[in-house]
Amino acid sequence: DRFNRAAQGVYELGSTFKIFTAAQVIDEGIVSAETILDIKGPLYFGKYKIRDHHYLGDQLTVEDIMVKSSNIGTARLAAMIGANRQRAFLQKFGLLGLTGVELPEASRAKPQIPKKWSRLSTATISYGHGISVSPLHIATAYSAIVNGGKKVIPTLVKDSKRNLEPVRIISPDTSSMLQNLSLIHISEP
Repeated sequence: DRFNRAAQGVYELGSTFKIFTAAQVIDEGIVSAETILDIKGPLYFGKYKIRDHHYLGDQLTVEDIMVKSSNIGTARLAAMIGANRQRAFLQKFGLLGLTGVELPEASRAKPQIPKKWSRLSTATISYGHGISVSPLHIATAYSAIVNGGKKVIPTLVKDSKRNLEPVRIISPDTSSMLQNLSLIHISEP
């Protein structure tokens, strides 16, 4: 009779996905946080248009793309990755399958992903549109971003053995850089 929104509901969680795009391009050495990108927009994919919520300038560093939440900048980063690599990276974080948490309702929280992972899908997924996951998926994936880069498998069992030998998803350096980026800008006025 009750609906567990955290573990069962799936939602398009928008800009919370941008950090995964940044993590991938930085971890794979495609760019650094200081790399400057052209964010002039809008970007067109056929009849579809990607734009920012307001004008953010013509160029931003990767760090500022994250801080200012640029859809155009994030989509440009995703284009450097490509559909197959983006999908594989998100899979490593557990964002494309069930969480496995020990709740019956969690077995119904299958992420909604596009049937065809196109260039447009790659762009929109980079900023959290066109993909729906549960809040538990995001919390689990963010844990790996901030814990030094190791995958976390959610559990409600006190002495669970699930996370005894965690798999590394991103480097400790990438994790630290992303944490510092967040802390620097949260504390600024």
